Amino acid sequence: MKSRVVSSLIVDRIRAKPELKPVEIIHEFKDYYGIDISYYHAWFGKELAKLNVHGDESKSFNELVWYADAVKETKPGSLCTLECEAGINRFRRFFVSFGGCIAGFQYCIPLLFVDATFLKSKYKGQLLWFYPLAFGVVDSETEENWTWFLQHLASILLPMGRVATFFSDCNQGLLNAMGFVFPGWPHSYCYYHLKQNLISKYPKSGYGKLLQDRVINLFSRCAYAVTEEEFTVAMEELVIVWSSKVKTFIYDLSRDHYANPYFKGMRYGEMTNSLAESFNNWVGVFRDLPVLPLIEGIRQKLMVLNSQRRIEAEKWTTILCPEMETRLWENAEAGRTWVVRCSSFTVFEVFADYSVMVDLEQRTCSCRLWQIDGFPCTHAVAAILAKKDSIYDYAECYYRTDFFRKAYESPIFPIPDIGKGLGSNSFATGVVLPPITKRPAGRPPTKRIKAFGEFKGPLKCSRCSVTGHNRKTCKAVI
Repeated sequence: MKSRVVSSLIVDRIRAKPELKPVEIIHEFKDYYGIDISYYHAWFGKELAKLNVHGDESKSFNELVWYADAVKETKPGSLCTLECEAGINRFRRFFVSFGGCIAGFQYCIPLLFVDATFLKSKYKGQLLWFYPLAFGVVDSETEENWTWFLQHLASILLPMGRVATFFSDCNQGLLNAMGFVFPGWPHSYCYYHLKQNLISKYPKSGYGKLLQDRVINLFSRCAYAVTEEEFTVAMEELVIVWSSKVKTFIYDLSRDHYANPYFKGMRYGEMTNSLAESFNNWVGVFRDLPVLPLIEGIRQKLMVLNSQRRIEAEKWTTILCPEMETRLWENAEAGRTWVVRCSSFTVFEVFADYSVMVDLEQRTCSCRLWQIDGFPCTHAVAAILAKKDSIYDYAECYYRTDFFRKAYESPIFPIPDIGKGLGSNSFATGVVLPPITKRPAGRPPTKRIKAFGEFKGPLKCSRCSVTGHNRKTCKAVI
């Protein structure tokens, strides 16, 4: 059972499941044919099947010339740019933003989650993206490439006249590029990445683990504080227990980028770059494909996602999106028994566990949750109901069902390749060479390299809720 025979038998499986592992191929051949094949034949057979399905990786870069024109023709308003090294036409970077995403972003909450992930194909590279507005493929994650990518993004955002809040980890090249292209725009550091960096300053066992938990708890209070007074109290306690490493880390960290009381923008309650990690996992199946199937795979997933959400939203009958509608009425129920006193036509004092001032005209509450989340808090809802106004008039338009529908009403169209290579837009008119790469020693890595200080959470059984094993191996009596 040679690798070419293996390839011919699994080609349909590779087309449906590109992430199929050689070990799975070995098991399938044993189950279906009763034949033992070596790991090498399974691996090389998979590579031949990928070549048959997706074509030669080196030629895939040349096909980007056709693809860039096809994207613009399929949906006017799309932005697609291919850049090569001058004189030798060697690939450097590729940017794409589909017209449906650009049109829909005008009705979305102005938050952009930025990240980069490495590619696992023969020519490597990095996938840069802003969820879900735009993404690009570059040869490496450098400040120059980030600046180039952000400049293309600016050509989309600036004509909209909107100021968006960026979320990212603390990549220095990205920070420098963002300060150059978007000076003055709010930029939030991901709290999760900051916490992992802080964890690395303390040992993970013994007394050090107890101290680590204490420091993380205090740092969390600093980040999630709603007032400057709460931040100051938590920071004073943190000063007492921190080490010299933590002291350096905290002092080098600008509180304007992570602490709620000092953040110069709107985060709508978001504190982490979790959507970026979700996107990385979402497109992970395509990362070992050639560049054109990689981009096409992401486009197809975005197309299906837009369609599904458009169909789902047509069934909604609430004024706000169902999740936000539920949250709004939960806030109303929580403040049902509170006493509300009127100070002026728009200013109220609400007596809960403590008294707060609500200004409906300025849309502020002294608890500051309304300003931080961009959504009426329990005190604000109590004041609105006491005034006998409609509570829907005080919710941001981005939470409304009609805005959700508009965000997905512009479809991402298919890009048929039946005529690829023919006509004036043929990629054969110019040759785009693949980037120069050197194959590293050893087996190619397929898993993401964890950041310094990052660790995997303990395994927890979903059946008995005990750590140390999973549901499949659980032996507890329930």
